[in-house]
Amino acid sequence: MHAEQTAEQLARQLGEFAEPARAEAERAYLKSSLEHLGVPVPAVRRLVRGAVRANPVLTGDDVIDLADALWAAPVHEMRVAAIELLVEMPGAVDAGRLPWLEARLRECHTWALIDPLAGTVVADLVFRERAAALPVLDRWVYDPDFWMRRSAVLGLRSCLRRDRELERFFHYADVLLPDTEFFVRKVLGWVLREIAPRHAHAVSNWLRTNMGRMNLITLREPLRKLPDAHELRELYDTRRNASG
Repeated sequence: MHAEQTAEQLARQLGEFAEPARAEAERAYLKSSLEHLGVPVPAVRRLVRGAVRANPVLTGDDVIDLADALWAAPVHEMRVAAIELLVEMPGAVDAGRLPWLEARLRECHTWALIDPLAGTVVADLVFRERAAALPVLDRWVYDPDFWMRRSAVLGLRSCLRRDRELERFFHYADVLLPDTEFFVRKVLGWVLREIAPRHAHAVSNWLRTNMGRMNLITLREPLRKLPDAHELRELYDTRRNASG
């Protein structure tokens, strides 16, 4: 496989699905500096799977080379295609690729790329190779870049879905709860909501313990899944009103 040629072919195919009006709306919504084609993610995914089927013998290096070629174009859907390629070919992503993944995460600048790259590609890698990958997440959670802090939380998702690393997640939540960035506050609530159905007692206890410094962005999401949601919301309102 020639990475640049395959990337160019995918670029042509993506162009056939372009929707200019959708592209302009998405670019404005995401406040993106990239070019947007307006291609829906399912269509990008189908094209990537077609490229993989057309190149059945791909080494890990082949996959990363193609991902690099796709990512090099300043086009949102090309970067989505790079991420979908890594989702489709998880065997190409081992702990040795973590510096490469970190570099790509630092170039995302939007949840639309961060969330699938950190929340699926990195998260699955972390589950497969916890000893090597978890120390990297432990560093990201203190990173000055709030997208990397968000990525640290998302990187635990595959472990949490298998009821592992719950204690580490609550440590990250303790560290990040004072964070004023919307996207950090939101991801804490999102992950709390995901684990609440299986760990309602632990989530509720953490919320109660930290209610004095809780923000509503983080609190709203787990309340959707907790049996004591009404009581927790009343506790939040009481403490907020008491503090003025």
